[in-house]
Amino acid sequence: MPDLIRTFIAIELDAAPQRALADIQARLMRARGANAVRWVTPKNIHLTLKFLGAVEAARMPAIQQAVSDACAGSAPLTLKIVGIGAFPNTRRPNVVWVGVAGDIERAAVLAQRIEDHCAALGFARDARAFTPHLTLGRVKKDAHAGDARLVGEMIERAGMAESPEFRVERVSMMQSELKPGGSVYARLAEARLEEGR
Repeated sequence: MPDLIRTFIAIELDAAPQRALADIQARLMRARGANAVRWVTPKNIHLTLKFLGAVEAARMPAIQQAVSDACAGSAPLTLKIVGIGAFPNTRRPNVVWVGVAGDIERAAVLAQRIEDHCAALGFARDARAFTPHLTLGRVKKDAHAGDARLVGEMIERAGMAESPEFRVERVSMMQSELKPGGSVYARLAEARLEEGR
């Protein structure tokens, strides 16, 4: 049986946006219902561009080349954290997230190029449109309906100022290992965003 690596392609965040996310989480954690959420460690929060799933280790070099090709000629992005919400909605929250603004159209083009290059390698296309967001936490599977309602109310009450802008200069190919305490991520490779490469 071949070695399988749970793989995704993402934009990693540097220290400044991680601090902003930690501040947002700290505020939310003081609200009623916060204990019904499994919060993501800020250093693990990322902007997913494409989830590939369990991939044979032998395919990694081809994927790395595909990501590099998709990033070729794409300039760095300027993004900022804005707004807060839940998937599917605040009445039935499963995922607590913050939105991303800035060079979103260019980020969507980049995500589409990565999608196209991965499709050429035989990976299924994502049925959902690219929705840029950063996952702050997930409502626990065993949370009661009343707790989920409190989470929704917490999100609706949480006014949020925009964060400072941050610059994105690389796209990372990531490994995700599922552990009892949550997912552990490691960067496998990266591609630089450089205009006119």
